[in-house]
Amino acid sequence: MRTVSRLARHGVVLSGLLALGGALALTMVPIGLAAASSAVPAAPGHAPAALPVRYRPIGCVRRGPAVAYSHGPRRKEVALSFDDGPFPLTPSFVRMLKANHAVATFFMIGDQVTARYRATLREELRNGDALGDHTFTHPDLVTAGGVHSQLQRTIDAIRGLSGYTPCVFRPPYGDYDSSILRTAASLGLATILWEVDPSDYTLPGVSVIEQRVLAQVRPGAIVLSHDGGGPRQQILAAYPDIIRTLRARGYRFVTVPELLGFHTIYRKCVRDCEGAAITGHPPPGSIIRPGSFELKS
Repeated sequence: MRTVSRLARHGVVLSGLLALGGALALTMVPIGLAAASSAVPAAPGHAPAALPVRYRPIGCVRRGPAVAYSHGPRRKEVALSFDDGPFPLTPSFVRMLKANHAVATFFMIGDQVTARYRATLREELRNGDALGDHTFTHPDLVTAGGVHSQLQRTIDAIRGLSGYTPCVFRPPYGDYDSSILRTAASLGLATILWEVDPSDYTLPGVSVIEQRVLAQVRPGAIVLSHDGGGPRQQILAAYPDIIRTLRARGYRFVTVPELLGFHTIYRKCVRDCEGAAITGHPPPGSIIRPGSFELKS
């Protein structure tokens, strides 16, 4: 993926803080609620305790104006993001993030969202990662057109495979205009750019990728990297040290929707969805939809 110089000439705001507003007609998990719960072993002579409740993330709610975001509020948070998957190495990225107690947002190409990656998408959701739209065939939307179809087909592919509807979208090459922003917003998608770009797709070496990311990160940054589109072993190898160093500097890792104050939507899980469900109550600020969710195999 390349960074396109024409970003600046579109005359559209590249970043902005969210103007949260409007009443939510859904149940919000209050701040301070325990993030997880577990079954309590039964005492001798008593009935076994109930199994832990599971909730399934089914999407997120976009808030704010139709602008493109390159960063979030200037708090000690950073949002890692990976483009151009799912790809053969994507499961390794997911395991790496889990092993390092970090989360990320995966911006996916719809044409690559196939049954081969069903388990990977479920694991991402279970781990707290977010799924994003990166168009269906990765065109330059400004010159190629067909924006609505490119975005909607990817939404359908992600939802069909994982049960999750994304609320964030990254235009290929970072190229967009005001019409693209409006179309994305009409589909419930916020347009996401980046503030940190190590150009890791050029394969400059593990240490160079680490140095570039660490030199550019500042509070509220969105980091652009790649898990697909080519050989990505250097990128995979660079991120454990990047995560450790940023954590030592006091940074907290969040998804792009979380960074921007969007709310993840959950539904109680009843059957066949353990592969993508979390155990216990959703994190504070989540939205709980009424009813229950059954994930189709």
